Amino acid sequence: MKIGQALADVEIRYKERTLKLKCLVDTGASRSIISKRLAEKMGAFIPFEKPYDIRTADKEGKLRLIGYCRLGVKFQGVEVPGGAVFEVAENLREDLELVIGRPEIDSWDIIFTSEGPRPKKVPIEFEII
Repeated sequence: MKIGQALADVEIRYKERTLKLKCLVDTGASRSIISKRLAEKMGAFIPFEKPYDIRTADKEGKLRLIGYCRLGVKFQGVEVPGGAVFEVAENLREDLELVIGRPEIDSWDIIFTSEGPRPKKVPIEFEII
């Protein structure tokens, strides 16, 4: 793992489906991404009218974003009010299902500790300034 990356326990929900998994928390990711495999498994995949590509940190790497989904989320056992919207990538690498990126890291006020990432305040509170 690189600096600015960590693994975290997350529980995602959509309607009656719930799944617990490890996700990558990546301060260098400008979006939060879910694999097409997982979005379809949850039954939450909504396709974009016009898919698009984004660059990755790997040289000449690209992710194809083809849709989105809104899921209920518990991050490290803490409920995220309103859940989160994840963009769906059709070509996320096989060993990765979910990436929590900078927008959620900032809005959930995630801090990185020696025990791993966690919300700074529990319960999570949002501010509009």
